[in-house]
Amino acid sequence: MTPRSLFIIILKSLGILFIKEFLFLIPQFLTIFLYSGKGGSIGDIMWIILTTLVQLIIYSLVFYYLIFKTEWVIDKLHLEKGFSEEKFSFNVHRSSVLSVIIIITGILVIVNVIPTLCKNLFTYIQAWQVSYGSYADVTKVLGPAAQLIIGLVLIGSQKQIVNFIERKRRNSVIENE
Repeated sequence: MTPRSLFIIILKSLGILFIKEFLFLIPQFLTIFLYSGKGGSIGDIMWIILTTLVQLIIYSLVFYYLIFKTEWVIDKLHLEKGFSEEKFSFNVHRSSVLSVIIIITGILVIVNVIPTLCKNLFTYIQAWQVSYGSYADVTKVLGPAAQLIIGLVLIGSQKQIVNFIERKRRNSVIENE
């Protein structure tokens, strides 16, 4: 394994973690519309929408460049310069490492969101029982539930995600030749 291929694996791993953060922003963005129906001021809603959109754009650009333009990032940051060895004795296929990283990311998502989901679900049930369903706020349950589904999808679809990433890499290699 060369230093370049090691950095490719590391940067793609970071890109996958940015996808996780990007996917966590989507439920927040969707709950804005539920919040706006509950009488939030227009200024507050517009500020929240603007900041969330900026975050979504930044995260999407970062994960796009880390996953699909990894070679360009390595070249621009000169990451492979200054290594005394040309090759490392470390033979693991790139897709295997990506699969493990996606599974670990999915597990981290699930482990982080289960306590929040349980707490918010318990609070929602209590509020629903007290108010007979009229004032219970379901938005605090929807976000963590969506994050839990995202974690489960990451684990269940890791082969398809790795194939998609590898296909994009192969297509860019073919175009450069």
